[in-house]
Amino acid sequence: MTKTYLTLFFAALILSACGGAKNYKTYQGINYQDYERRGQSAAAAQITLEGVQQSDIEAPKFDFEVDAFGNEVIESVGSSYGEAVVAMASKKVFLDKEAQTKDIAVLQRVLDSAYQVAQQQYRPAGFTYSMSPAGTVNPLAVMDVQCILGETSANARGKETCDLFFEEIEKQYALESAKEAQLQ
Repeated sequence: MTKTYLTLFFAALILSACGGAKNYKTYQGINYQDYERRGQSAAAAQITLEGVQQSDIEAPKFDFEVDAFGNEVIESVGSSYGEAVVAMASKKVFLDKEAQTKDIAVLQRVLDSAYQVAQQQYRPAGFTYSMSPAGTVNPLAVMDVQCILGETSANARGKETCDLFFEEIEKQYALESAKEAQLQ
């Protein structure tokens, strides 16, 4: 019984602290036009006010397939347009514990070079990579690199492509690190 009273008391306390129900229909919001016009000349402000009518723009015409039910077929066979992408593999690359932006620049060159090697050997559709910081104390000390492929390429030769990509990263980063150490 006491718990029920305490619960009701705290609920009433919370409602009173929030100020009860607010009428959001009277809330005016922010007028962004004031921000857009600052720093513009009178002619530029006039152009902004005139705007562009959507009916004045001619969109390109596309041929599309229609299935038996009359629905548009978005993905055509043998094409990577509209294809889903798959993060096929991910690997952590450990840099120096005191890594700085120059170390990231070296890693970026290595990633680009490894990407070119894997791209030339397997020619996968939709192949790309992503890089994000994953270190705890120094975010640049550990980088998470993902190998991303189009769905058909991931099924056909995704493992081989990503394996080659990550092998090249390790090999080339070791060479670049040795060069950097010799220069210092």
